[in-house]
Amino acid sequence: MILTAPAHWDQGDWLETGLAGAAVGVSASFDKTIKGSVQSRRTAGEDRFMKQFQNFGSLWSFGVIGAFEVWGEASGDATAKNAAMDALTASIIGPGLIGTALKEAIGRVRPTSATHTFEFKPFSGNQSFPSGHTFQAFTVATAIAENYHAWWVQVLCYGSASLVGYARIEQNAHFTSDVVSGALLGWSITRGIANRNSAPNPKRINWEPYTDGRHVGIVVFKSF
Repeated sequence: MILTAPAHWDQGDWLETGLAGAAVGVSASFDKTIKGSVQSRRTAGEDRFMKQFQNFGSLWSFGVIGAFEVWGEASGDATAKNAAMDALTASIIGPGLIGTALKEAIGRVRPTSATHTFEFKPFSGNQSFPSGHTFQAFTVATAIAENYHAWWVQVLCYGSASLVGYARIEQNAHFTSDVVSGALLGWSITRGIANRNSAPNPKRINWEPYTDGRHVGIVVFKSF
């Protein structure tokens, strides 16, 4: 399980965690500077584009997941179906459960409302940290990248997810450290799920479309 994984970490895992924490800390020191720089160069054209592109970190991301599942079902492509399942599972566990809990518990005030950079009001409804859009974008990007190893797939996936993160800064919805934390969480959690599912005899959660002529739905099942 993802939540109990730290109990089984080795020295390399703890080193990665330490580096990730350091990356968030360093980015936080530039929150005010980057916010001022990005907002001072904000243009109407860029704003319109980023406002749409950021949807790849929310509703549109599930369209991507659905597209991989449909293609996998239609063509018998197991890799596409695995990518979709990894992305959906990680989306529920990561942004859905872990991300929501962190946002509520930390309660960082968004840039549009904050009186200073580091303003936290736990359990107040303020949910700036971590960036949920970036979390979700990197979740889907990592699920695809872990199943398709071609270099251009890696560039397209992580480049698009990074642009979602930049869009959230450009839209003044998040500070840079919010985005960095969302990216690292999405990447690490999804990589863990994908690696677990690709292990020999994985206990994979699967889903299949279902219809009996009168009802349409999705059947979710777990292999043992």
